[in-house]
Amino acid sequence: MADGAGFGLSGARARAVVRRLGARGMALVGAGLALIAVLAFTGHWAVFGRYQVSTGNAYVRADITHLSAKVEGYVRTLPVLENQSVRAGDVLVEIDRTDYEAQLALARAQLAQAQGALVAERADTALAQADVRRYRPLAERGMLSPARMQQIEIQAGQAGGALQSARAAVEAAQAQLESAELNLDRTTIRAPIDGVIGDRQVQIGQLVRPGAPLMSVVPMSAIYVIANFKETQIAHVQPGQPVMIAPDVSHGLRLRGVVDSLAPASGSEFSIIPTDTATGNFTKIVQRVPVRIAIEPGQAGVELLRPGMSATVTVDTRE
Repeated sequence: MADGAGFGLSGARARAVVRRLGARGMALVGAGLALIAVLAFTGHWAVFGRYQVSTGNAYVRADITHLSAKVEGYVRTLPVLENQSVRAGDVLVEIDRTDYEAQLALARAQLAQAQGALVAERADTALAQADVRRYRPLAERGMLSPARMQQIEIQAGQAGGALQSARAAVEAAQAQLESAELNLDRTTIRAPIDGVIGDRQVQIGQLVRPGAPLMSVVPMSAIYVIANFKETQIAHVQPGQPVMIAPDVSHGLRLRGVVDSLAPASGSEFSIIPTDTATGNFTKIVQRVPVRIAIEPGQAGVELLRPGMSATVTVDTRE
């Protein structure tokens, strides 16, 4: 019994020793894994991470063209719908042309009248100048009174002045004709660029006036991203650096881009009321500088982007 008891006690001790060694080994393994993780993170940061600058203050943008009327009139036809794709040169709005066609006809008639008057004045001027050349020798020989010669010269001068006025009238009539042609052409509003119709504010039969907003054309094939980085982040940001774009529209979507340019001033400088730092209650606020990012074309998922959407961007500033 004593031997058995002693043997049992030795077995318990052995198991305790094994447990202690196991716990110590697990601790050593855990410490080793933690050290490896720290070294891996440090190495990743040193080689890659420290060169990455990111911001969630980024938005998809496009150079949207806002169309407005240039002449007054009633909308006759409206061949496009909201969200419709159009090509440059497509007709978007047609304003009634009746009044402008009448103005064009009147301008053409006035030009013809002015041109006729110019022909008559040229003939009168030529006749008056001929009279001066014919009668001057007679006046020099005393065969014509000085008063009569003076009268002939005055008439020639008046004819020359009338000719100049007639020429000016022709130029004015020509300008009126060109203006009438331009106004007639402006009754047809065409798409200036390829894009998609948005914000259509006009309807058939509506009376529009110059400057009245009609619709917008969004160039979906030329969208880009504006990322507003903190001023403390842009020291090494330069055009040409690669960018990873993560649009909020799809959490798994990643798009490639490239830094196109940096704004010449912080965003606050372009606000309606710029920040006045020359005040007694000055509080320093980190400013943001807009960075324009071009999106590489042809990527899957680009078609999901719309101007105004938000995104997170990361710039790789390594040389």
